[in-house]
Amino acid sequence: MESILRLAADYVTNLLKFNLPQEMTYHDLTHIKEAVKTVKEIGKNSKLKPSEIEILLLAAWFHDIGMVFQYGEHEEKSAEICRAFLTAHDYSQDNIETVVKIILSTRIPQKPKNLLEEIMCDADLSYIGKEKFDSRSQLLRQEWKNMLGKNFSDYEWLKANIDFLIENKFHTKSAKSLFDKQRKVNLAKLQKKLLNYKITPPPKHKSLS
Repeated sequence: MESILRLAADYVTNLLKFNLPQEMTYHDLTHIKEAVKTVKEIGKNSKLKPSEIEILLLAAWFHDIGMVFQYGEHEEKSAEICRAFLTAHDYSQDNIETVVKIILSTRIPQKPKNLLEEIMCDADLSYIGKEKFDSRSQLLRQEWKNMLGKNFSDYEWLKANIDFLIENKFHTKSAKSLFDKQRKVNLAKLQKKLLNYKITPPPKHKSLS
């Protein structure tokens, strides 16, 4: 277990170090490591076997790596890179297929089909249930501006975040226990901000008559 995970960590870390575009401010090594840490935490709380945790950790290391080469629909690319890496290291073919399915399950909107996929999906979006949600959210906003040309106004971003926190709830019992309280706090703060939001009205034009 230690060997393949160490190899995966080194591979992904080096790939990001030399290939990650500067414009990608959110989906970086910080995000990957956070997902890995959270997968391990939820996995242990869910009483998974060591072999299942290993599979999940491999998926966590590789789940967003495809973004380096293909920003849109990156899950397929991430799965492709992961499959090639694990095959080269003679990993079990059945386990490779499980890892690939877990990676693909992180596509938004999330539709996990089993506990392992639910844990990965919860870990991937765990930032919505953490105190640092706002700072991470702003990094994602900047990344979308850089990579997709999406230039959200403050009001549009506020609305988009409220919708996202409402639509994306945690799947596993462990993630709900760990993160759902803070997700609701984050949502309440955003909703309060929206209530107090004042949009400057456009200037009135003088009548020509």
